[in-house]
Amino acid sequence: MKIIWTESAQDDLLTIRQYLKQSESPDYARKVTQQIRDEVASLMQWPNKGTLVGELEELNLPRYRQLLAGQHRIIVECGDRECFYIYIVCHTSRDLAALLRRRILSS
Repeated sequence: MKIIWTESAQDDLLTIRQYLKQSESPDYARKVTQQIRDEVASLMQWPNKGTLVGELEELNLPRYRQLLAGQHRIIVECGDRECFYIYIVCHTSRDLAALLRRRILSS
């Protein structure tokens, strides 16, 4: 099984880390980003983990799921059983529907 982080998801993680480093502390930033990475890595052990993304249910896109890591949502595409694609990492307060339109539905 393989996990592939899209460039935009990698940018999300870096942005989160930089923001928390400035607004909180470097240690807290490391802790939160590690928590996100650990949640993604858990797909290797539990490949059926996650819930359907409510914003995508009406579009009948069941291959997309979300994981939660603290206050962050992680949007994952379960391609085949051999590969997971990480598309979005965002704070739960963000407008996920807008992010989905820009990153997933427009591609």
